[in-house]
Amino acid sequence: MKRQKIVGVGTLLAVIVLCFFAFGNWLAGQDEPQQLAWKEQYQQSLWTPLQQRGLTLADVGRALGEGSLWMISADGEPRLVSRHTVESDDRQWRAQAVIALDSQQMESLVEAQAWQPGSPDQSVNPAISTTLAGYPVERISMIPHQPLELRYIQGTFGPVEVRMPVNQGEVWIYAREGVVVAVSDEQAHSIMFGLHDEF
Repeated sequence: MKRQKIVGVGTLLAVIVLCFFAFGNWLAGQDEPQQLAWKEQYQQSLWTPLQQRGLTLADVGRALGEGSLWMISADGEPRLVSRHTVESDDRQWRAQAVIALDSQQMESLVEAQAWQPGSPDQSVNPAISTTLAGYPVERISMIPHQPLELRYIQGTFGPVEVRMPVNQGEVWIYAREGVVVAVSDEQAHSIMFGLHDEF
């Protein structure tokens, strides 16, 4: 009876020790860099042509599926964007592509939408997408539904090249890839592709 009790206690201790090791390995894994799957998945279809300034709205639609057009305010200026939903890395993302319009086209759209600085985001007639299919895309932001741990940024893009403080947190700049990451509270809130020399 005593021997059975000793064996039982020994087994219990072994299980506890194994659990501690497993927990320690799990914690270590939480700090390890992790690569975002969509980065490689869309490298040839989105990121490379965007960096080479050859990406169009039609290209974005082929890669990400049909999106929805929105008129938004960016730093008090109107922007026309196409929004797409992406599921990757066990989370949901919003891909937002900024469409390049000349000043006359933007003025016409502002008038048609009755847009004013500070206006909330406004949906735009989806029929316009066909007309704009060949228009260039200036940049694309990948915005996670929930803020992202920085290990994903480091695992995907490597050590940060430049850190720049902003009003809320800082931005991490990866100039070689044309990427800007908005960071605050030790988390990433958006990843923008399309940084060029003039920014």
